[in-house]
Amino acid sequence: MEIVILSALAFSASIYILIGLSLNRKNKFLGDIFPILFGRNAKVISVDEFASSATATTISLATIVLAYFELAGYFGIWLLWSVLTTFLGMFILSLVSKRIWLKMNEFKYRPSMHEFLGIEFNSKSVAIVASLCTSIGFLLIFATELIVGSRFLSGLIPQIPQGLTVVFLSGIGFIYTLLGGFRAVIKTDQIQMKFIWGFIIVLGGYYLYTLLTDSTITENISKIPQGLLTFSNRNGLVFFLLGLSIMNIPGYMSNMSMWQRISGTNDVNIVVKGMRKSIWSIIFSWSLLAIFACFAYIFVTPTSNQTVLTDLLLKIGSTSGGKVALFIIVIGLYGAMLSTASTYLIVIGHTISEDIIAKIRKTPIEKRIQSKNEVIFSRIILTVITIIAIFLVEGLKLFGFSIADLIFAIYGGALALFPLIITALYSKRENLLSLSTFANLSVIFGFLSGWGAAIIGKIISNSNLIFFSPGFSLIVSAAILFIGFVFRRKITE
Repeated sequence: MEIVILSALAFSASIYILIGLSLNRKNKFLGDIFPILFGRNAKVISVDEFASSATATTISLATIVLAYFELAGYFGIWLLWSVLTTFLGMFILSLVSKRIWLKMNEFKYRPSMHEFLGIEFNSKSVAIVASLCTSIGFLLIFATELIVGSRFLSGLIPQIPQGLTVVFLSGIGFIYTLLGGFRAVIKTDQIQMKFIWGFIIVLGGYYLYTLLTDSTITENISKIPQGLLTFSNRNGLVFFLLGLSIMNIPGYMSNMSMWQRISGTNDVNIVVKGMRKSIWSIIFSWSLLAIFACFAYIFVTPTSNQTVLTDLLLKIGSTSGGKVALFIIVIGLYGAMLSTASTYLIVIGHTISEDIIAKIRKTPIEKRIQSKNEVIFSRIILTVITIIAIFLVEGLKLFGFSIADLIFAIYGGALALFPLIITALYSKRENLLSLSTFANLSVIFGFLSGWGAAIIGKIISNSNLIFFSPGFSLIVSAAILFIGFVFRRKITE
């Protein structure tokens, strides 16, 4: 079975590396690495590319697939609430995606989400503060996917030293992103989404085949945890559902990976149609993954919630026919891991390079986009980011954060930007000029309150506080910005 898993990993890894190498020959300037300029290589050129990439990015191995199987034993089909709230979040983003694209189109180059906020609020510090805060979150998301996903896959082949497996698996995403930049992320996302669908279809086929052919399988239905398949109440459910709602519904608006895809598209129709197509793809894929996680207990009796998926894959690969299924499943799981990891690596690189270091260096973008040295510099940043991210997540793991904890803490913190983004998109720039101080405070205290709630909740073992940490980010950020509006109105009266 180990040969099957290694073959699947090697097969998919070779495809991704070849894509990175082929695109590397075209990457000569900064606009080929990050989507900051029209007409360069860092772009999205079709509806399928946009939809596939947007969907693949959301299907994380660590924070979706593994989290579903880890949480299914307790929350059961309540996990479908994450599907509904994600649908609402992506639907809202689809409604404003055209406005975002048109705003980006007003510039000679493509500003990042953070730089856009700085321009609208007429404050460089707003862009830098927002970049610093969100970079921490992006680093942790990237590293969580890299480490947790790699260690899960390495657990399937324990004969090989875990450290070596982790380095190989995570190194592939780093290499093709380093070589091919944003365009490589988009192209591999497109392929990875096909692999993910293959994994979902094969796993569903295994479920159906086993139910129809194994006469003893019905006896295992009694092993399903009580209440898993019902919408019954359980401790922490309200805060869990509320946290998901607050995190998912406004969250995609403040996700820079989505802004990158929108700003990297030259045709607004590709954005609008791509968003709509991705919504349906997310609904079906997420729903099936949640259902598969709940019904996994029919096929295996795990020692803990953390081993459900591992035990299931080991059982699938125990037969000759199952090894073929396992090959496809592993390719899909690895694709889910790399799609998210490479997406956030390019996001972090873009943010740190353009929103932080470029502002410190004070070199105009007109000069930097024509310099080949900037490509080398951007790749150095990506390398340093990868090393730092690994140390950050290792520290969180020592602190005791689980996958579920990281989801709410990391993704929830970015909600501090949501009030600023909505305000910037739907207000006239001249009305925002006097709000720069409040915008800075909104971002800083929004992030600190969300992360603070998650850390305190972990210290006192209060999962409800962790689940609601996104709410603290959103509420505190919105309250401070609202106070700014009130304060400005009183001054002008």
